Amino acid sequence: MLPRSAFRAQLSVSIPLYSNGTRRLFSATSPTTFSQKLPDSASTPINPRWLTMTKRRIGKCMMFGMKPVQIDEGGKILRQLAKEWRELVAGSEGFLTDKKRRSLFRHNVVWGEQPMESPDKITVYQRLIPDPSGHLSSQSAFRLEVIILSEAHQRPAARCFEDIVIYDYKKNRKTVNIPPFIMEQFEAMWKQQEHEKENWRHRIAEIENRVRNLELKSWDRADAVEDNGSA
Repeated sequence: MLPRSAFRAQLSVSIPLYSNGTRRLFSATSPTTFSQKLPDSASTPINPRWLTMTKRRIGKCMMFGMKPVQIDEGGKILRQLAKEWRELVAGSEGFLTDKKRRSLFRHNVVWGEQPMESPDKITVYQRLIPDPSGHLSSQSAFRLEVIILSEAHQRPAARCFEDIVIYDYKKNRKTVNIPPFIMEQFEAMWKQQEHEKENWRHRIAEIENRVRNLELKSWDRADAVEDNGSA
């Protein structure tokens, strides 16, 4: 569980709720069909505005005019985004988002003065960094990255890091090495993090394919004509 002191302390890294970047996560390839290849999970970051831009892209298709079957598909995608947005945002980075792993869920903001005109709640997830199979076994401490999601804006509000020291109270000092039984848990957690990252990035790629296909069947087709309704 994330300690309260972590919230009171100054965050190591702050991320604004809004970004000026408008670049998509992926780029379109074919003008007639679209099948998105999953990017390399280790090197390709997810655009922090991906969720917002995906909703806008679907909205643009609907405003332009679509057939009933396409409108139904757009609605299904929006329902999926509304249900899985936390996993798509945090899980795609390797954060474990299940009920047993999450630190806080839809928690009222407790630090500073929160404007009454814009109340917010936060959801907090943690992940182990870096890969414990490397140098971690010879260390006396380990590190967790924390992502704090804004429920109101459905995007990362801030990130911070926790440095945790393993202390031997019998010897009144830090441990020289992380005990083997703890390393086993770290290695299992790391594998689970990598699995979650791959799983949710595949979900993102699938959603990208579906949204792009809606675009190609509405405003982005060669003979596209906007539906302005009838008098």
